[in-house]
Amino acid sequence: MKRALLTAAVLTAACAGAWASPFSSSNRGTTAADFLNFAVGARAAGLGGAYSSVADDATALYWNPAALTRIEHHSAAVMHASFLDSSFYEYAAYGQSLGKWGAAGASLQYFSPGSIPQTDASGNDLGTFHPYDMALSAGYAFTLPEYEFLGDLTGFSFGISGKFIESKILSSAHAGAVDLGILTPSYLDGRLRFAFTATNLGGQLAYEQVYAPLPETMRVGGAFKLTPSWLIASDAVWPVNDNAHGTIGTEYWLTSGDKWKFAGRAGFDSQTIGSVTGFTGASMGFGVRYAGAAIDYAFSPYGGVGQAQRVSLSYDF
Repeated sequence: MKRALLTAAVLTAACAGAWASPFSSSNRGTTAADFLNFAVGARAAGLGGAYSSVADDATALYWNPAALTRIEHHSAAVMHASFLDSSFYEYAAYGQSLGKWGAAGASLQYFSPGSIPQTDASGNDLGTFHPYDMALSAGYAFTLPEYEFLGDLTGFSFGISGKFIESKILSSAHAGAVDLGILTPSYLDGRLRFAFTATNLGGQLAYEQVYAPLPETMRVGGAFKLTPSWLIASDAVWPVNDNAHGTIGTEYWLTSGDKWKFAGRAGFDSQTIGSVTGFTGASMGFGVRYAGAAIDYAFSPYGGVGQAQRVSLSYDF
C-alpha cells in the first residue's frame, strides 16, 4: 500500500514538474476557445469543479479521459447551462466499457454568447450576428493489468482524447487538441483515489492570420470517502491563461428504498476571487437518482457579473 501511494505521488509530481507554462492573471485574454474550460455536468459544477478523480460517467471524457474506465457498461449524459446575459452552453457525451480492451467515449461541446449587434465602420446598424464555439471529442482509456516489471503501476488507468475545435465570429477558425489523463487505483479499501490531467494540448486557432493558443490546463486531484455516503474532493488547477487556483467540493447521498438516491453538494473554486466583485467562487447543487437515471442541478454565482445555472441528465445502462 505505501509503495503504491508513493508511486502515485511521484508520478503526479513528475507530471506537475514537467508543466513549465507561466501561470498569471496577466495572461487572461491571451488564449482562444476558453469555453473548453467551462465545467460540464451539474454534479461536477456543484462540487466546485473538483472532479478529476471523481468522474465515473460519460462526462469523464471531459474531466479525465482515464476515468472512462470507471464506466461499468454504457453511460450517456446531456447538460444545458444558462450563463451570463443570453449566453448558453450545451454538452452531450456517451461512454462505454470495452471489457478487457478498456473504454471509449465521444462528446460534443457547444457555447453561444448570444446575438451580438453588428455595425459598419461608420456605426451603421447591420443587424446581428451569432458567434459560437464548438468541440467534438473522442477518447480511449485502459487500465494497466498486472505485469511483473510494472508492478507499481498495476491498476493505474491511462486515457487520451482528441478534439476538433471550431470557433466562429464573422469567419471560422479550426484547431485540434489532445487531452491526457491518469487515474490511480483506489486505496484504503476503495476510499481514496488520485488523478492527473493535461488538457487542450496542441494547436492554435487562426483568426485572419492572427493566431491564438488554446487554454491548456493541468489538474492534480484527489477524492476521499469519509463514509460510504459522504465524499470530499479537491483539485489543484494550473491554466496557462490565469493564476493557479484550487477547488474543493463535498457531496452527501441519502438512500430511500432500493433505487432512489438523493444528493446534496457544495463546492468552492478560488479562480474568480479578486477578479470579480461580490459573492463568487461558491457553488451548490443537488441530484436525484433512480436506478441508472439521474437529474442534477447546480448554481454558481459570479458576484455582480451574474450567475450560471446547469441542469444535467445522465443514464447508466
